[in-house]
Amino acid sequence: MDDRLPFVNASRRRVAAAEALAARLPALVLAAQRLAASAAPGRHGRRRPGAGEQFWQYRDVRDGDAPRSIDWRRSARGERLYVREREWESVETLVIDIQDHPGMGFSSQRGGETKRDRAMLLGLALAALALDGGERVALFGRTPACVGPGALDRLAAGFLLPAAATPPPGRLAMIGDFLDPADALAADLARHGAAARGGTLLHLLDPAECEFPYRGRVLFEVATGDPPEDIARAEDVAAAYRARIAAQRALVVGAAEAARLVPVFHRTDASPGPALAALRAALEPVA
Repeated sequence: MDDRLPFVNASRRRVAAAEALAARLPALVLAAQRLAASAAPGRHGRRRPGAGEQFWQYRDVRDGDAPRSIDWRRSARGERLYVREREWESVETLVIDIQDHPGMGFSSQRGGETKRDRAMLLGLALAALALDGGERVALFGRTPACVGPGALDRLAAGFLLPAAATPPPGRLAMIGDFLDPADALAADLARHGAAARGGTLLHLLDPAECEFPYRGRVLFEVATGDPPEDIARAEDVAAAYRARIAAQRALVVGAAEAARLVPVFHRTDASPGPALAALRAALEPVA
């Protein structure tokens, strides 16, 4: 027997998975652009005062405004004093990271949307919104910061690359199922420099992972390749499972908040629009 066979098979599986992903990317990019266009406003819907060059609006002078901030030409046309405000412009990079492990390929519905596909859809839609607002976007450890025409396609192609590059600084958006133990989750957040970056974390689960709807004898296969587990009466372990998944959700929330990431929860059977809006709101600068 050839000892290399398991490694050869694993390599073939990785190639096949990459080819399948490459075939899906154009449709995912198109779906992400449509989601970004319909689920949240573009750049002009997020305008706010701040450091920048573009004029935004005039407002009445307030206590504490420096005399040099007053627009005397506009004020001379009436009896009130006005301040000329500029539009806030992002100077940071949005760094998106999507968990990449076998469990992300799970879907409880045959042929249904996997956690990985929903995560990529939300990640690309979030990138499309940021790019539309003139921001730079990178995939953590996979691509440099991208901006301008063609940037979304370059980011999508980055999903085919191994995680190796040094990530740029910037606010972080992490998307995954985060079913790891507490110490592994804390180590992952530390590796991402989450506390220094700030940002958001989306905890993404399949509905079956939330509800455990199984009854009778069920053979549970493990994505890690470990032997499957044969449960004679799935309903007998349902309550313990639901308590455990609730504890995991609380753990993820606590770990995210401790790392200065705003936690967001989402299920793959829910509309992606509200989740995208929640992610974008969590990344907005404080006015």
